[in-house]
Amino acid sequence: MRLPSIRKAAFVIRIGRVVHLPIALRSSAVILGLGLVLALAALISLQLGSTAISLGQVLHWLAPFTTTEPETASIMRLRWPRIAVAILGGAMVSVSGYLLQVVARNGLADPGLLGISQGSMAAIILGGALFGLSPAWLAWVGLLGGFLTAAIVLTLAYRLASATGLILVGLAVGIVLGAAIEIVMVQGGMLQFARLLAWSHGSLTAASPASTGMMALWAAILLPLCLLVSGRMMPLLLGHEQAAGLGASPRRLSLGLTLLAAALVAPVVAAVGPISFLGLIAGHISRRLVGERPTAVVPVAMLCGALILLTADTVGRTLFLPVIVPAGILVSIAGVLTFLVAARLSRTRY
Repeated sequence: MRLPSIRKAAFVIRIGRVVHLPIALRSSAVILGLGLVLALAALISLQLGSTAISLGQVLHWLAPFTTTEPETASIMRLRWPRIAVAILGGAMVSVSGYLLQVVARNGLADPGLLGISQGSMAAIILGGALFGLSPAWLAWVGLLGGFLTAAIVLTLAYRLASATGLILVGLAVGIVLGAAIEIVMVQGGMLQFARLLAWSHGSLTAASPASTGMMALWAAILLPLCLLVSGRMMPLLLGHEQAAGLGASPRRLSLGLTLLAAALVAPVVAAVGPISFLGLIAGHISRRLVGERPTAVVPVAMLCGALILLTADTVGRTLFLPVIVPAGILVSIAGVLTFLVAARLSRTRY
């Protein structure tokens, strides 16, 4: 692997003869700034909660080869999985939304708006509640449900000329799946309904070391893969005909990106439930910060999504005590406002 070379105010990371990742200096500055803000937000989130602890105690717990007080250690065992899941889940859902925006050529696309999150939810509920599948298989079942839903939505909206038509088809499919999910939820008694209701709102309360490990494994495979394929996504922004004229294979690439987007959402839905509008928010902010080049937008969207979900979870579990508001609800509120602003500002199709 060669060291980055600076040409025309850009970093070009070369791995062998095949992988070239150009990253502009502006993008590098944004990535560095977001990374620092995310690290600071994680430290603050470790401190805050029903029992606040000092920054010194947090740093002492993070330091290797040191013995932590039992009370602090017990608090951290509850907080660090939640924070890790928020960071990983936010990054994965955000990139999933951006990939769908590229495939659909619609800057308003999102896994929740296109019904992919609902498809993963329906498959996971059917697999877990009705067939009793183990948690290790739920992410794979969610992947299948999300991919099938994405295929249905894109097929139904393929001949629609307007970007609004795709959103309407996705909302219609999502409503149908949401109704089916509600029917299944009310069939299992009050206890199961309450548990599934909290999960369906995107709550990180049930985050555990096991769910963190599961999401970390998926993220370690999928997020680097997103960075690698980002260099091949630029032709799709021009349209399928123009991409084919440039020598790309738009149908094959769109299919692969759709599968990748569903794979990014499935483990998050299996662990904490659907996080609606996060892909829309992070993608919109990322393009405002670094422009339209996918090699720059993808890493920025990861950091933006992680920061947004972590902030929403921290606010939801500290600002309204003793009531804990699911992070998915707070993200949805911000997402609706972002959707309205983005729809207002969008004068041309993505």
